[in-house]
Amino acid sequence: MGILGLLVGFKIAHVLYSKKTKLLYAQLEFYTQERKKEQQKRSSPLEDKLWHQQETEFIFKLHEYFATTFEKEKIIKHIVERVANFLYVDKAILLLLDKEKNEFVIASGIGLDRSTVDNFSLAYPQSVSGYVIEGGNTIVVNDFEKEPYLKKINKEPYFKKSFMVAPVVFKGASYQKEILGALIVCDKKSQRPFAEKEKEFLTNIARVSAVVIKNSQLNEQMQEDYIKTISALALALDARDPYTRWHSENVTRYSVEIARAMELSFSYIETVRRAALLHDIGKIGIPDSILLKQGKLTDEEYEQIKLHPVKGERIIKSLPFLKEVASLVRHHHERYDGGGYPDGISGKKIEVGAMILAVADSFDAMTSDRPYRKALSLEEAINQLKANKGKQFSPLVVDCFLKVIENNPSILPSQKKFSD
Repeated sequence: MGILGLLVGFKIAHVLYSKKTKLLYAQLEFYTQERKKEQQKRSSPLEDKLWHQQETEFIFKLHEYFATTFEKEKIIKHIVERVANFLYVDKAILLLLDKEKNEFVIASGIGLDRSTVDNFSLAYPQSVSGYVIEGGNTIVVNDFEKEPYLKKINKEPYFKKSFMVAPVVFKGASYQKEILGALIVCDKKSQRPFAEKEKEFLTNIARVSAVVIKNSQLNEQMQEDYIKTISALALALDARDPYTRWHSENVTRYSVEIARAMELSFSYIETVRRAALLHDIGKIGIPDSILLKQGKLTDEEYEQIKLHPVKGERIIKSLPFLKEVASLVRHHHERYDGGGYPDGISGKKIEVGAMILAVADSFDAMTSDRPYRKALSLEEAINQLKANKGKQFSPLVVDCFLKVIENNPSILPSQKKFSD
């Protein structure tokens, strides 16, 4: 009933989220329609008509892209790249406000060197961007030398010659404003000054960006809240057995460090992290009489235990954002030589994330006490990993994990560091 209730709760949350999403996109559509009305009021020469056709096509394609993803990083990067290309500028930046620190961070940037991004530090509402957001309107500067006040307050290294800054502010249904950040473009490649129509374009894109970024934040929050809930269940499962109290946390820590050592993408490392937290969630369906048995399991009982990867997959696969996680959970007991379960797949047919979980899971099991045996020493566990390279475990994953342990022994709980 607990899992059923959790899934029902998620469905309710999903319905509420869908309603919020519809409201947000209604606002986005409102901004677009307002822009069209402004354009219709104008009588423009041929050049302006061409501009507005291109602008309309730009916004249409932006809508199309936003319909394909809720991932904030992808959305922000896409906005910055498209704006930079459309306005033909040297630099385009989207700042987001970290509300906890009350500081801006560069969420995405075109034309910035690595040191600028790495060393960027700007408190809100300092500098030009803070000034613009406080004022609430987009500004255009075509000659920075002629703006003594802005030069005096400036702490942003990318403002050199000409630029535009548009506030990215979300206006909710109750008309309350939420500051999200600023959209910035600098220095046109054509050397021409920024025109009024370009200012209006950036203002409109900043408004659209605010809606879409807020939507992605809501989506992220919904996912994280659900992950926290289901992870709490996994930790509660660990707590049923004093021998596995910290198992999920340990496996998660090891798995993430292995994935980083393998230089996997940030998004895939996040998938591995979630899978590690939830890898034993299927044991919720295993009776305590089997799960907590002090002696050796019978063949029938062991077959029950072997069902937990499949049960875990069933619990989480109905959630679209955990699709990849579900597959890793299903396959974390597969063996590199094909002798594992539930599908008996081998080698490269096993997902990298599942092979990572297999090593992390086995290592923590080997170095933890069990009712039927004492924990292996660190040296003994390492020898077991080496002996089973190419058999139970991926050789590459084992080698990466051993390097992690050697270079960062702090990832091991203190009792494991000194147990040998």
